[in-house]
Amino acid sequence: MARLARISAVLFLTVVGASLAVAQTTSRSEQSGSALGKLNYFAGTWRLEVHMKMSPLGSRAFFGTEHNEWERGGSLLVSRQEGLPAEGSGGLAVMAYNPQEKAYTYHVVKDTGEAEDLRGMLEDHTWTWMSDSASGNQVPRTRFIVQEISPTSYSLKFETSSEGRDWSTVMEGKAVKVLKNAHQDVAFLR
Repeated sequence: MARLARISAVLFLTVVGASLAVAQTTSRSEQSGSALGKLNYFAGTWRLEVHMKMSPLGSRAFFGTEHNEWERGGSLLVSRQEGLPAEGSGGLAVMAYNPQEKAYTYHVVKDTGEAEDLRGMLEDHTWTWMSDSASGNQVPRTRFIVQEISPTSYSLKFETSSEGRDWSTVMEGKAVKVLKNAHQDVAFLR
């Protein structure tokens, strides 16, 4: 009897914990009308395929994964990246919304030590992130464009320009969201 009570208590706590997790996710989803809530599109795990366009070796394909999750306060979307040699073997990015500037922010730190700050906007289903202009500096500007294709896929393009005109595509690719509860046909598991 006591054991059954303990098992019932554990099951109850598990169900309550899961409900709280779902409620937290739902509350972020309900924010989708807000500027910050629109970043929820990127939450989850994404598999990326990226093709380098400008390379001494020609076009090359790289594959990687992004694990994107909201930090505890719910105002920063943290992205852990791995497996994209074009970006190093990993990195960390933080996305947020700055209401004073009415702009999205994207801060990237690569495992090579390089860092980049981008400002972004969303128009229809297209995210456009641009590096801040470096006045008097010869560092090229960058532009990162993400086109939402569906709730579980997007295309991406990374471009550079020396003066903010005549953009050159450095890499293009696509991303597909990894669904946690994807249905498996049990016939293939035998």
